[in-house]
Amino acid sequence: MNASLKMLLTIVDRGKGDTVARMMNREGVMAQFIALGTGTAHKGLLALLGLKDTAKDVVFSFIRGDVAPHAMHHLAHALEMDLPGRGIAFTVPLGSVGGSKTMQYLTGADAPESSQEENKAMQQDAFQSVNEQPQNDLIVAIVNRGFTDLVMDAALPAGARGGTVVHARGAGSEEAARFIGITIQPEKEMVLILVNHDQKIPVMQAITRGAGLNTEGHGLVFSLPVTDVMGVARVTQEWTEEQEP
Repeated sequence: MNASLKMLLTIVDRGKGDTVARMMNREGVMAQFIALGTGTAHKGLLALLGLKDTAKDVVFSFIRGDVAPHAMHHLAHALEMDLPGRGIAFTVPLGSVGGSKTMQYLTGADAPESSQEENKAMQQDAFQSVNEQPQNDLIVAIVNRGFTDLVMDAALPAGARGGTVVHARGAGSEEAARFIGITIQPEKEMVLILVNHDQKIPVMQAITRGAGLNTEGHGLVFSLPVTDVMGVARVTQEWTEEQEP
């Protein structure tokens, strides 16, 4: 089997994560986990999305690239993601996987018979999807807890339409903190922002200025390519039209 491996991220209202996980299990997804998140966006967009409760479940699922389109279509249909406020789903290609046992578990495939075959298979699976031209990007900003407003205040004027906050905990070393010259708090919040590919640079630059390492947020900002998207096309179009003079 020669299929790329991706991370499918599904963001839905709190309590629906288990439903997503069960659906993905039926699609053959072997490994996934659920994190608690909070939706955040411009007030006008929240109204457009019909969001009353911004508490979110963020489901991370490892999925084969050849399975992803069908699984996402099924997911979007079952959760009515073409309607505002029903959630979004998108995939991020994985660059590498640690060992044949991991690849076998995540894809449900037979393990390679030799280390040479294993390396070849892992390279094919890891890099096949990386060459896809992304239409969207996922911007990830990791900031000190309580400073997510800095991220969104910077990102929204630069073109972002909203984000999801996931609570996390830092585990950085004392050596790294001394090297950077700042005190990094262990309590973190991770802001996930899905943007069009041509918006990535200006949004990242704005977040770095407003919430980067030289600010109170002490934010780390990076991006990941997104290859498949469900649940945002119509909302994006309506939001863009609403903002046009």
